[in-house]
Amino acid sequence: MNDLLLGKLRDLKLSGIIKSFDLRVEEAIKNNFSYQEFFEILINDEVSNRRINSNQKRTSKARFPWHKTLEEYNFSYQPSINKRFIYNLATWRLVKNFVFPIYNVSCKVGLCC
Repeated sequence: MNDLLLGKLRDLKLSGIIKSFDLRVEEAIKNNFSYQEFFEILINDEVSNRRINSNQKRTSKARFPWHKTLEEYNFSYQPSINKRFIYNLATWRLVKNFVFPIYNVSCKVGLCC
C-alpha cells in the first residue's frame, strides 16, 4: 500500500481496511475477484473490526472483575443450572424455534391497531 492511500485511510479512520488491505489484495489477485467483490470484502473487514473494537471498549468500560466465557464456566459449581438450556440460549436456538401465539383481541373505540 502506498503512503498516499495509507494517509487517506487513516484520515477516514478505516483501520480495519488498513489492517487487511495487503492480504486482501493478494487474495483478490489470486482468486480474480471483481472490483465489487474486492470492495465488499474490504468493507466487511472494516465492519468486523469496528464491532470487535466496540465490544472491547464496552467490556473495558464495564470494568468486570474478570472475563469468562460459557466454555470456562464451572457448571458443576451449581448443578441446578441446566447446561444444555444455557447453551441453547447462547445460540438463540430457543428464540428461533419459539412460536408466538396470535391473540384474537377485539378493538375498543380509539384503541384499534
